[in-house]
Amino acid sequence: MNNKSFKYGIVAMSVALIAGCQTTVSSADNLYNQYRAKPNNKAFAIGTNNVAGAAWGSPTTSEAVALAKKTCVDSGGNNCSVTEVNGNPVSTQAEASTVNNFNIVSQGTVYRANTYKKGSGFFVNHVNILTTSDMIDDCAKINYERSGQLLETTVVRVDKRNNIAVLKALTPNESYATISLNKQTIQGDRAYTYGYVLSDVVNAKTPTYQGKITDGIISSASGSKNDVRIMKTTNSVDQGNVGGPVIAENGAVIGLVTDDIKKESIKSSMFTIFLNESSIDYKTTSDKKSLPPSKIAEKSKQFSVPLVCLNQA
Repeated sequence: MNNKSFKYGIVAMSVALIAGCQTTVSSADNLYNQYRAKPNNKAFAIGTNNVAGAAWGSPTTSEAVALAKKTCVDSGGNNCSVTEVNGNPVSTQAEASTVNNFNIVSQGTVYRANTYKKGSGFFVNHVNILTTSDMIDDCAKINYERSGQLLETTVVRVDKRNNIAVLKALTPNESYATISLNKQTIQGDRAYTYGYVLSDVVNAKTPTYQGKITDGIISSASGSKNDVRIMKTTNSVDQGNVGGPVIAENGAVIGLVTDDIKKESIKSSMFTIFLNESSIDYKTTSDKKSLPPSKIAEKSKQFSVPLVCLNQA
């Protein structure tokens, strides 16, 4: 790369409150005007605290995007995002007027969230998330949402026959599930599920979700054709539950929802084989003490997450 042809700009857009009005220093406008005047392969980024960064003269647009975001972050920007590339808004005016056209910039590439594809997962240790293989199909990347932020993962291993997959989160999670040591599934035992529904937030920058818990019982200890890998429950579930946990009264995970129509889940005794073969650590329990539903919901919310399918825009 020719260093002479590659330049960047950074600036902290200071915000002062004067008699209830917001003012910004002129250097911010100067940076933006410089960026606008430069040739393509350029990008402009800004943080939620109005710290900005820009880049131009890069060999590629992707590198300009990455550097603009980096300079914004390096100069103190919070949650920096790229707002313009080559003089064009990342979201066009037509897109901005519609609801939730989520454009996400990751490592210099713009992705769009496919909110029609819904699913969940749950942490089995501080970094590994268990979900279905169906959830990651046709997705360039899989992120998960926490407190309005999308956090990145990478795919570790997939078992399509059993419809399970394990991801590795780039950001560790404090809580994770405990897996039941019970070797037998008992028809009639109470079961809870925990999943997520998309929040109806107009023009949000990232998709956000609300957790929900449902209760029911194990209606069948096996699936169709007496498939012992599978159990069925009476819980009310939808696509947002797929990949999420099935939980016993003691708070331990006993299954993973794989089909919301048939209300089927793969048993924990089956997916732990997959985890063992993948050298993934997890915690087990044989505790029989029952927990109130409110406590189960609280614990489940901490170790389960809504997954977001991303594809290049």
